[in-house]
Amino acid sequence: MAELIARLRNPNVRVGEQRRAERLNCHWPALVQSDPRDVACVVENISHSGCRVRTVGLLFEPGDSVVVRIPSQKMVLDGVVAWARAEEAGIQFQGNRSKLIELEV
Repeated sequence: MAELIARLRNPNVRVGEQRRAERLNCHWPALVQSDPRDVACVVENISHSGCRVRTVGLLFEPGDSVVVRIPSQKMVLDGVVAWARAEEAGIQFQGNRSKLIELEV
């Protein structure tokens, strides 16, 4: 996991559509922000190109711009909803806009 997080923090890593990216299964509580709402969720898997989140109910539409905040991993990621169904959504991280920043503790 440390290696994946190190790659996520590398500003030289391209985060475009790369469906063959190594995915890390996880269970991280998170918050997905999409104006005007904030939605509690769980990140179920993550790679350097995107993540899958589980929410309560269908709350997103493909194309929605979102920010994924994962406090336990000190991550904040910009993305776009690539797909949404039932209580899940796939979020593709945004190329040059994607950022990992340290959350203030």
